[in-house]
Amino acid sequence: MNEWIFSDFEHTPNAHWIFLPAAFRPLTILLFDRAGAAGLVLGAYLTVYGTTGSSALHEAIFAITLGVTPWIAVSLGKWAMDIPRNLAGLGARHIVLLSTLCASLNAVTLNGYLWTIGRLEGGGIQILTVFVGDLLGSVILLFIISTALALSLPSRSRR
Repeated sequence: MNEWIFSDFEHTPNAHWIFLPAAFRPLTILLFDRAGAAGLVLGAYLTVYGTTGSSALHEAIFAITLGVTPWIAVSLGKWAMDIPRNLAGLGARHIVLLSTLCASLNAVTLNGYLWTIGRLEGGGIQILTVFVGDLLGSVILLFIISTALALSLPSRSRR
């Protein structure tokens, strides 16, 4: 869906200026922790399988990077912001900070891996593209989700 709606915003096959699925990374980890990370790895592998023109090992490392990186980012963020395991007190500010942390770590990790294997396209702009794309995608999708919830849930003042 992201490619269909935002096809004009693709910098390279690995970097989009707007990437909506990025919002699901921190949300999945917040809700399901390690099982969420495993799901992200599996989902990433099924998405990239056969599309990279590379070995199965490259695709597996790529998928592991895309699944484990958000788990590390969210775990560090929860620790730094003292967010309890049951997510009590989790607010919009926390979600924004966790999404920013995920976007930052993903941009550096993903492009660091691609640079290491000699497949980084676009140079330094690639890192910026992944960061901005993940962040904008998260903001757009989280806005849509929060608006839908606000419209569908009863207001506290009406109780």
